[in-house]
Amino acid sequence: MNLDYLAKSGRAAHAEELLVRIEKLFAEGYYAIRPDSVSYNSVLNAYMLDDSPEYDSIREVQRLLERMKHLSEDEGLKCVQPNIVTLNTVVGTFAKNGEPEKARQLLNDMEILYQQGDKDLGPNTITFNSVICAFARVQKPQEAEEILKQMMAISRKDNEARADEIKADAIAFNTVLHAWAVSGIRGAPQRAQQLLDHMTKLCNAGNDGVKPDVFSYTATLSSWAAAKDEPQASDRALTLLHQMENQCALGNEDICPNTVAYTAVITCLGRSGRPGAALQAYDILLEMDKRYREGNEDVRPDLILYSSVINAFACSGEDYAGEKAVELLDHMITLAELGHKEFGPNTQVYCSVITALGKSMVRGNADTAHQLLSDMEKMYAFGNNDVAPNTIIFNAVIDAWARSSFVHKALKAESLLHRMEDELEEGNIMYKPDIITYNSVISAGASSFGDKTVKSKAFRIAMDAFKRVQIADGILPTSRTYSLLLKAIRKLIASEDQRDTMSQKIIEYCLRDGLFNKFILTQLELTCSSRKVAYSILEGLGYEGSNPSDMQSIPFAWKCNTNRIR
Repeated sequence: MNLDYLAKSGRAAHAEELLVRIEKLFAEGYYAIRPDSVSYNSVLNAYMLDDSPEYDSIREVQRLLERMKHLSEDEGLKCVQPNIVTLNTVVGTFAKNGEPEKARQLLNDMEILYQQGDKDLGPNTITFNSVICAFARVQKPQEAEEILKQMMAISRKDNEARADEIKADAIAFNTVLHAWAVSGIRGAPQRAQQLLDHMTKLCNAGNDGVKPDVFSYTATLSSWAAAKDEPQASDRALTLLHQMENQCALGNEDICPNTVAYTAVITCLGRSGRPGAALQAYDILLEMDKRYREGNEDVRPDLILYSSVINAFACSGEDYAGEKAVELLDHMITLAELGHKEFGPNTQVYCSVITALGKSMVRGNADTAHQLLSDMEKMYAFGNNDVAPNTIIFNAVIDAWARSSFVHKALKAESLLHRMEDELEEGNIMYKPDIITYNSVISAGASSFGDKTVKSKAFRIAMDAFKRVQIADGILPTSRTYSLLLKAIRKLIASEDQRDTMSQKIIEYCLRDGLFNKFILTQLELTCSSRKVAYSILEGLGYEGSNPSDMQSIPFAWKCNTNRIR
C-alpha cells in the first residue's frame, strides 16, 4: 500500500506513519528514494481532506510544515523544501476549518516572499480563491470581496509578470457572490447585483475568464430571495430571470436558468405581497413543468418549489389563493400516488394550503381547511409521519374559521381548542395550545355575528378562552389578546353600560400585564360609550397625562411587555 494511495483515501495518520517509516528505511539504507516535498504534500493534503475528530487538521498541517522547514533549512534537505503546493494546502486547511484570518495572514506572508524575490512561493489564483472561500464559509462577504480586490490589484499592477499566475476568474467572483447571498447583511442583494454587473462589463470588454454563468446568476437571485425587506426584490429577480432566458435562447447554455434560479424568483414573488405575484409564481411553475416534460432535466420541479408557490398563495390573501393552493396540493398528491414519492406533501405544505384558504376568506374555505386537517389525521394514523398534525396546523384551521363568514364559527374554533387540550391530556405534546391558539379562538368569537343567542355564545367562548390563558402553565397573554377581548365586548355586548364596565376590567388586566399599546387604546375608544369614558378609565387607574394617544406619556409599567408576539 503506497503513500499516495493512503493520502488520497483520507487516511492521514496512516499516511504520515508510512512517510516516517520510509524516511527511517532510507536513513538505514533499506530504501532507495528519500521522501520529498511531493511526499509531504500528499500527507498534508490528506490531513486537509480528513474530517476525523481524532485530531486537529490545522495543528497537524502546521506541524508538518514546520518539519519541512526544519529539514530543508537546518539539515540542508532541499528536496523537502516547502513549495507553492505546500503553502496552498495549508491555506486550504485554514479555509476548510473556519480560520479565514490565518488563511489571509499566510497569503500576505506569501506575497511578501514574492516581493523579496522568492517568486516560486508567491500566491497564485488557487491561493486567493482559497482565502476568498475561507471568508465565504464564515459568512464574511466584505472580507471575501477585499481579497478579490487585492487579487485584481496585484494582477493589474504586475501586468504580464503575474498574468498567468493570478487571475480573478469566475470562480473567485462566484464565491464572493455566494458569500453575499448567504450573509443576511443589509444591502447584500444590491452588492451582489453590482458584482454581477461588473462581471458582465469585464466580459464584454474581452475578459472571458469572468464570464457570468448560471451560478453567478443564481447566487445573485438568492441574494434577492434572502432579502426580506427589499421592495424591489421581485422586480429585480424577474429582470435577472428574463436576462437568463434571453441569453439561453441565444445559445448561451451556461446561463440557462435551472430549478435553483426559478425557486429564488418564486420566493421573491411570494414575499412581495404584490397583487398578482402569486399567479406569476404559479405560471412560472407551470412553464417549468412543461419544459421538464419536454426533456429539460435542469428545470425539474421539486417539493421546495411547489411549497414556495403554495406559500406565495398563502401570503397573497387574494380570493383565488385558496383554490389554487388546493389545486397544487391535489397535483402533488397525484404525483406521489403515481410513484413520485418525493412530491408527497408534508405538514408544512398542508399548513400553507390551510393558511391560503383562511386568508382568502371565500365561503366554504374554512370547511375545506377543516377537511384537510381530518385528512392529515387519517394519513398520520395510517403511518404517514410526514403529515403529522401539530399546533401550527390546528392554529391555521382555527384562524380559517375565525376569518370565515360562518355564523357558528366560534363554536367550531372552540371545538378544535378542546380537541387540542384533550390530546395534550393524553400526552400528545404536538397538539399543545399556545397563545396563538387562544387568540385565534377569541378572534373567532369577536368577529361572530347573528342573533342574540349566537352573540351570547360567541362572547362566552371568547371569555372562556381568556380564562384558560390565565390558568394555563407557560402561556402568557399578548397585546393582541386584550385588543381582541375589547373587540369582542364592542361587537357582542349591546348595553353601553355593560361595555364600559367590562372594558374597565379588561384594561385592568392589560395594564397589570404591561401590554397596553396604541391598538388597545383605539379598541378602548371604539368600545366605550365615549372617548371621555375611555380616558376616564385610564385616569381612574393612574394615568396622569393629558393625551393617552401619546405613548410616551403612558407609564412604562403599563407597556413593558408589548413585544410579546401574537
